[in-house]
Amino acid sequence: MGRNRRGFTIIEMVVAMALTMLVFAITLPFVRTQTRALGDNAGRLDAYQIARYAQRMIDKDLRVAVADASQPLIVYAGPMGIAFNANLVARDTLDPGALELDTSADTTLTEAWRVGQAGTIPLTARTYPTTTYTDGAGTPSRNETVMYFLRADTVTDRNDVYVLYRRVNGRDSTQVVRGIHVPADSAFFSYYTRSGDTLSRVGSASLPMWWDSAGVGSIRAIGVRSAGFFRNTQTGEDVIRSIFWMVVLENRTSTGRDCGAAPSTPPANNASQFSLSRDNSNQPYHVEVTFDPSTDDAGATADVTHYLMERRISGGAWSAIATIPATRATEYVWSDVNPSLVGTVEYGVRAVDCGGLASGRATRSSVTLP
Repeated sequence: MGRNRRGFTIIEMVVAMALTMLVFAITLPFVRTQTRALGDNAGRLDAYQIARYAQRMIDKDLRVAVADASQPLIVYAGPMGIAFNANLVARDTLDPGALELDTSADTTLTEAWRVGQAGTIPLTARTYPTTTYTDGAGTPSRNETVMYFLRADTVTDRNDVYVLYRRVNGRDSTQVVRGIHVPADSAFFSYYTRSGDTLSRVGSASLPMWWDSAGVGSIRAIGVRSAGFFRNTQTGEDVIRSIFWMVVLENRTSTGRDCGAAPSTPPANNASQFSLSRDNSNQPYHVEVTFDPSTDDAGATADVTHYLMERRISGGAWSAIATIPATRATEYVWSDVNPSLVGTVEYGVRAVDCGGLASGRATRSSVTLP
């Protein structure tokens, strides 16, 4: 009787191998699909996180944008960059309005940008600041100038992917995040003015605006279109995820003033708006000047503090002769009593804001004296 040998027959082995191959044939495509889906989801999440991080960084600073009486709130408003003033860092507890306290911070990061350290605003050729900004006590303002701007990301082969940078005053720029997608026909920053309860977007033709632009004081909200870019190295697919966020300038809304931009010129193109009359019925005679207010008097930026009355004789040089306080009136009347002048006299008026900037000169036809 032979020995009993235990094992598998050839048929059993063939069946087992066939079943194993069948299991792998079913399982591997499923695992491959799940792995690809996981990679795609990770790419979408990465793109979204890039967009969200950029938005949060800008939102944190922009929400505390503020300016002293003589300081502009918006310094630069462009489609790919923005500069504004905000009180972010304090060196001591004597500045309760600051967002953070850092006793080791340099004064170049805790005070207004000084004229002696002025520099070019990124993406522009303009130099800022051009004057020294102080607070109500006459000391240097504690509001720093914060700048966010985008430059092309040279790591990618696309011309619509950028790197977001941040800069404070004249210090070096720091990279915030790379991989920001901005289409050629779009903008990263957008700006909105308010009329009642309605926000209206500022047209691209009106950008960029500067601290001394006539319309910058009307900006009440800023939109941020942040889109993250991610390239899947395995599939070569480009993933883009976008978010849109709007920041209302709460501190501007509360003050309603923007002393950095020159006020609008009083409307003086119509005789009913700006008129000259000479009264000879009673001696001494006088010249009465009537004009309507600047649109920045009671509305818009509401930053006009007074009107400057000017005069010139026979086409000579203009000279300031009086000031009229801005009282939010619908019409202003001023009299030049007994001017003791001989010849052709022309009168002009200019609106002056709380930062000392004057509008253009409004004039009308001249009068002959006496």
